[in-house]
Amino acid sequence: MDGMPRLLPLDDLPRSVLVVAPHADDEVLGCGGAVVQHAERGDEVRVLVLTAAEGDPRLEEARAAARVLGAAEVAGLGCTDGAVGGEHGLVQRLQERLEGIELLYAPAPSETHPDHRAAAMACAAAAAARTDLRVLAYGVNRAPLANRLLDITPVAERKDRALAAHRSQAASLGQRALDADRAAAADVDLPGVERVEAFVELDGPGFARFARETALLLQHTQAGGRTGAAGVGPRVTAVISTWNKAGDVCANLDGLRAQVRPFDEVVVVDNASTDDTAERIRAAYPEVKLVVMPHDRFGACETFNLGFRTATGDLIAILDDDVVLTPSWLELALERLRQEPPSTAIVSTMIEEPGMPESYLRAERARGERYMSTFRGCASLARRADVLEAGGYDERLFIYGNERDLTCRLLARGKRVLQFPGAVAFHRTPFGMQMGKRSLYYHARNAWLSMLKHAPLGDLLRMPFLVVTRVLLRGRAAEEAGEVGDAVGTIGLGRSLRETPGALRILARAGLSVLWNLPYCLRRREVVRHPDFELPLR
Repeated sequence: MDGMPRLLPLDDLPRSVLVVAPHADDEVLGCGGAVVQHAERGDEVRVLVLTAAEGDPRLEEARAAARVLGAAEVAGLGCTDGAVGGEHGLVQRLQERLEGIELLYAPAPSETHPDHRAAAMACAAAAAARTDLRVLAYGVNRAPLANRLLDITPVAERKDRALAAHRSQAASLGQRALDADRAAAADVDLPGVERVEAFVELDGPGFARFARETALLLQHTQAGGRTGAAGVGPRVTAVISTWNKAGDVCANLDGLRAQVRPFDEVVVVDNASTDDTAERIRAAYPEVKLVVMPHDRFGACETFNLGFRTATGDLIAILDDDVVLTPSWLELALERLRQEPPSTAIVSTMIEEPGMPESYLRAERARGERYMSTFRGCASLARRADVLEAGGYDERLFIYGNERDLTCRLLARGKRVLQFPGAVAFHRTPFGMQMGKRSLYYHARNAWLSMLKHAPLGDLLRMPFLVVTRVLLRGRAAEEAGEVGDAVGTIGLGRSLRETPGALRILARAGLSVLWNLPYCLRRREVVRHPDFELPLR
């Protein structure tokens, strides 16, 4: 940003243009005059309306308006109106649309409408690596903190006719546009300049930084307004453990950049990946606090614990490397945790995965909010102090089953875990327990280690019977219908036993390891009698 706004000479702007509009009509309100001038110069202008799809009457109105403006193409992305922040893969789709584009018109991050803010943050994340991309951020329901003004006086009549093409909105749009353009023109004292459009002009990385800073300022100011202390709000750190998933973790980090409520800090613990994970993070995500392990023999429990200790936030988002958060994930999860008493240590959010049956999703949604005996470690929001006080993940477990074990220690301290389906994350790992020898070994072993430490004696004595009746004999249809409740770690265990070569030998090894670790478990035995406690087999 560089002081008082100045008039923007159109001749200085690139000729390949994309306009991103959250709703049909935003493209005219925010930058319709600019589009006309681009078209008169012979530029190729494409318009992308996020909340419209083929057959939508508002998309046809946008195309009629585009003909007046002179835009070459109008396409719809099909996002849900009012829920752009809940869209999966929005950043990636915008990145694809930006290929070959030199100038992007996008909503400003200071917008008040939630769809506009989500669109702004997604555009910023998509543009973050593009030093060759110029961005002009426009306002619709709030004037941006402009550093550039474009004189549209000569083409204002065409902008007004384009607004009239939005027949479902035309009654109110014309006066809004006129008032906004004239108010912006008051910032320049030049003869004959009666209407201007206001923009924030930056390059791609600059827009990403500006969007994050603006969104954080707005969120912290709002939090201060609730508490009576201006600018005060909880600091939130995203913690990711990764190993040899460079593409996945970069998609994850793009999703973090697109958050409507940005993270205050991002910590990535790289378990000595042999691909280019560390190099790509250092080059493209300088805001990330990267910890690289000296070798790759550390378990996920140990690397996550290091991330928890490295984090400085009051809250931590516990994230798998191959998860992608929807833009409103943190905002929604944070607001839900704020409504909970201090005894709620973790908010576990809704997870959608490839191959997840619709019947399972329906069952999860039907169960709604509930307190649980475990949480989804791929995308949950936790109070850092509670996690550290409970000891974090048990590093003896190495991987798998560590969430339930930590939850047991939280329950023993009077804490609770809330399942909150209102915030959604997309996990790239397929639905159910992962097939393979390592997965089978650690799932079988760790379920026993955790319960030996925490289950009441009566439950321990019933476990062998429950393993047979509730897991081994449980049909796939029952799992896909969502009948397994909170026992997410056992979904697919029966299939794994049937399909993994040498499954019986693996179970025997797991059993021997349980016996070997029995003294360890007994030394740490802390029986959980909290009403939320359940065995991992129901």
